[in-house]
Amino acid sequence: MAMDSRDFSLRLGVALLLTGLLAGLVGIGFTHLLHAVQQLVFHGGWAQGGHASFRELVQQASAGWRFAALLACGAVVGVCWTLLQRYGAPLMEVKTAVKQPEKDMPVKTTACHAILQIITVGMGSPLGREVAPREMSVALATPLSGCLKLSPAQKSVVLACASGAGLAAVYNVPLAATVFVLETLLAAWSVPMVLAALLACGVAVLVVRVGLGDTVQYAHLPNLENVAFDASFLAWAAVCGVLIALGVNAFAWSNGKLPKLNKASWKMLPIALLSFAAIGAMGMWQPEILGNGKAGNQLSFADALTWQTALALLATKWAAVLLATVAGAYGGRITPSMMLGGMIAFASAVAWNAALPPVSAGAAAFVGATVFLGLAQNMRLTAIVFMLELSRLSTAFWLPVCVCMGVAMAVQMGWARRKAG
Repeated sequence: MAMDSRDFSLRLGVALLLTGLLAGLVGIGFTHLLHAVQQLVFHGGWAQGGHASFRELVQQASAGWRFAALLACGAVVGVCWTLLQRYGAPLMEVKTAVKQPEKDMPVKTTACHAILQIITVGMGSPLGREVAPREMSVALATPLSGCLKLSPAQKSVVLACASGAGLAAVYNVPLAATVFVLETLLAAWSVPMVLAALLACGVAVLVVRVGLGDTVQYAHLPNLENVAFDASFLAWAAVCGVLIALGVNAFAWSNGKLPKLNKASWKMLPIALLSFAAIGAMGMWQPEILGNGKAGNQLSFADALTWQTALALLATKWAAVLLATVAGAYGGRITPSMMLGGMIAFASAVAWNAALPPVSAGAAAFVGATVFLGLAQNMRLTAIVFMLELSRLSTAFWLPVCVCMGVAMAVQMGWARRKAG
């Protein structure tokens, strides 16, 4: 729904500020819950000397322990989501809530749904964690909009900004979340829309920084601080754009071929157990595929892989995400998409370096992760801003990212036209 400057009232401003506050509190709560589950499942309690990263916890756990943890995760997925689908109110996607503001997102069911996502990702589910705070923030903004008696157009904007604020809170990315709201949810760039998104996302991040500090998701990457983006790197970026586009299309195709199962049926329990047992078996060999994919990204960005390992992680993470989807698990696709794109780009850079002027494989992984994310999640501009805000690396990365993204988009558009014709 369209909203102009006349709709931007004091009441709407209050709603946006409160929405940002709620999203920030949700981000803090879900972050603590995620870390608590990770520590409990893979360490048996809190690590001495403070919080240990998920990658460290998983690597320290034995292969058998990892398998058992994923089997338990499958049981949680099979039992809890089946119960939610059978007895809870129908779930509503964020985009549906934004487009149809007259329909209210069910708060209790959404809260259970979001908490389950955080718990299962903490237990090792290979999906992302960002959808949960987005959905929870939208659910809480729904009754808030009603209490303030906002118009349908105003409520739609508040719900979209609540989703962006949830993303901003979980990743500490106020600008990228603002662009996300404008690019993917509102599809509008008017001054009132920009102001609304900035208010909600900015307040959410401010609250999180007070509660958790100014965290950087991908810090300590000295190998990416002074990369030379010369002609060789830009040529590689153009070639890689073709590979990333093909990879995105292949993943979408494989995801589309998954069987459509009745998620309210108790038959989902054995399916979930078998699927997560398979993920656990792969995790015994490749622990980096467990969790949302941050562990794999840290390795590829730091150039701490061989091409063989990169391809193995690509194949197993790809399979793990599909298996979790079949099992009925829910979660985000942002970090998994980053990992898939990073591994494709890393392996292609190693192959490039075998015969052509060398490029930084770590920087290549960063570029590939950005482009795969942008195409796979239909958030091209958001991905470009998101990745640099996530890592706080130099804006010099924008040139190879734009080259790679442009080629990938051209290939994807050409592929779509060929299929349509």
